[in-house]
Amino acid sequence: MTSPSLPEWYFAEPGRAGEAVRSRKPGKAVRRGLFRIAEALALELSSRGKEESWLSRLDPRAKIAAVVMLIFGATFLRGLWTLAALLAGSFILILSGGISARRLLRVLVPAFLFSLAIILPSVLNVITPGSAVASLWHFAPGAKLGPWHLPETLAITQSGLFVALRFLLRTSSCVSLSFLLIAGTGSAALLNGLRRLGMPRAFGMTLTMAERYLEVLLRAAAEIHLAKLSRSIASVPLGREQRWVAAGIGILFRRTKALAREVEEAMLSRGYDGDLQVGGAGRMRLADFIWMGASLGLMALLIWFDRFF
Repeated sequence: MTSPSLPEWYFAEPGRAGEAVRSRKPGKAVRRGLFRIAEALALELSSRGKEESWLSRLDPRAKIAAVVMLIFGATFLRGLWTLAALLAGSFILILSGGISARRLLRVLVPAFLFSLAIILPSVLNVITPGSAVASLWHFAPGAKLGPWHLPETLAITQSGLFVALRFLLRTSSCVSLSFLLIAGTGSAALLNGLRRLGMPRAFGMTLTMAERYLEVLLRAAAEIHLAKLSRSIASVPLGREQRWVAAGIGILFRRTKALAREVEEAMLSRGYDGDLQVGGAGRMRLADFIWMGASLGLMALLIWFDRFF
């Protein structure tokens, strides 16, 4: 998705662009950065006009409380089947809430790969002892790696696979539930709900201002990249491109600092007293209490099933 105010070829992804883009060798890294910035800006703008669904109609306080209960309960689950059921349930809630599967995968896949890189060594018998499932390497008797003695056979154990799979399921469930809360709630409503649930006002003010001026900073970064691209005639060495990127980061930081100072002066002139002025919130409805009760009941059922079956 691209911003309609800029030409289409500026945002063509490297490697998938048309012939007109491939012929423009100068500024390949700049075009890639501009494409990513425009993609983030388009996502930020499109998230404000999301369609109404049963999830968006719930009170933010009810959604926050329910998701916190589910994530907290997920840390007590030890069985693979119960964790898989929780993950499947979160998928169903996300898809039924009008959130696309592609958007979910863009968040879940990087988190899954990062978790896999962390937990992968635990499948080996040098970390998690147990019955061997597959042998990877045979060492000579008495082999050592520094001060550590190596086993005669480096193998993947059944206990290690169980530990790794449990970790991946639990991490994926928590990430999916967090994504359900963030993607199914507007940023202003989410911050309002957090503030009414007792979030410190310093955190609330920082998050509110960061969310409100994110679009402005994205547009400023896009303008810097577009100005560089429109003035590029010939390709330059990689080191020079890297120096330009560093200079662009510095320019953006200075513009951000100046904008923050102007915003602060404008707020003080209008009577800002250091507290976050949150919007009004209506009373919680029956559907909100049903949602929280169902979430609590589901987690209690999963914990009971996990302990006795």
